[in-house]
Amino acid sequence: MRALLLIVFTISSGLAFAQPRVITFESEKNSSKEGKELEKNVVKVSIFELAAGDFPIYYERVLNDYFTAEVSAGVTFGDYYGSIFSDFSSSPFDNNVDARYGYSFSAAIRFYPIAALEDFYVSPELKFRKYNWSRDIEDYNVNYPYEPIILATFDEKRSYVMPRINLGYSFFYDNNLIFDWHFGVGMNTPTETMYDYNTKTVNTNKRNTRPRIHFGLKIGYVF
Repeated sequence: MRALLLIVFTISSGLAFAQPRVITFESEKNSSKEGKELEKNVVKVSIFELAAGDFPIYYERVLNDYFTAEVSAGVTFGDYYGSIFSDFSSSPFDNNVDARYGYSFSAAIRFYPIAALEDFYVSPELKFRKYNWSRDIEDYNVNYPYEPIILATFDEKRSYVMPRINLGYSFFYDNNLIFDWHFGVGMNTPTETMYDYNTKTVNTNKRNTRPRIHFGLKIGYVF
């Protein structure tokens, strides 16, 4: 009788302890799968591009365990970078120039050798930016006081086409916040439509293609 009770107690105890472990295991497994299914999208903002007068929103989508696709669309205002390095004076530094809104977009494929959205990655990318502004053509009174007279106003623009290769490192700050550092090199081809004071006409010129180095930081939300 004691042996029978001992056997029944042992079997009952084993079932009691084993059943929750099976349920918990399945629950955690399903939860993990659901979490991986959900965490395939990232919306990011680029911090350093603000200094170039570019305000893009990036969207990255996981394609498989090692590859993702990233696209962006943004608004531009004031070509700060181009105004420093261009041969022509332009927005936003000239007094007779009024900056207007333009746009930007990009498309890239990312390869993560370890796991998508984590650690190091290599990414070929195409970036496009377009800046718009208007320029007042001024003259001055011959009589005192010498006040400017606006003779005409012309619309001007500058665009950049930049194919490039990025090397980056992406890491999670917590479950949903991600930091994305990157460094890259590419080629930059500017095209300018500007007023020529010598010919008094608006001309479009394609500038020489030059190498361009860039780096940046993106902060994203994973969902």
